[in-house]
Amino acid sequence: MKLVVDGNGMITAYCMVGDIPDSVEYDNIVPDDFEINFKPSFYMLQDEVIVENSDYVEPTDTPPDDSPTSVQEAINKLGEATAKMANDDNQIKSAINKLGLTVADLQQTKEVK
Repeated sequence: MKLVVDGNGMITAYCMVGDIPDSVEYDNIVPDDFEINFKPSFYMLQDEVIVENSDYVEPTDTPPDDSPTSVQEAINKLGEATAKMANDDNQIKSAINKLGLTVADLQQTKEVK
């Protein structure tokens, strides 16, 4: 059996046949459930014997990704575009109202003469 052991004695990988880079040959007793329970750092090499790592902690899942999804980003961009269009629409309406008032003023001025 070949074991890959880190600087703390934790077994990070193994192979029963063949070779793994940076591995060491191991031909001592192997726990019965070694292959079934193997996880990196679950077992360690202590005094040339494979033992369970009493300090082993199951890795936690990666934290959830809180960034927006592509659909959420598209919806946000659509909302921004809609808000800009509404603002542009209000500016156009305001300009039309001013133009209408100016035309009314001109008509009134023309009628007064």
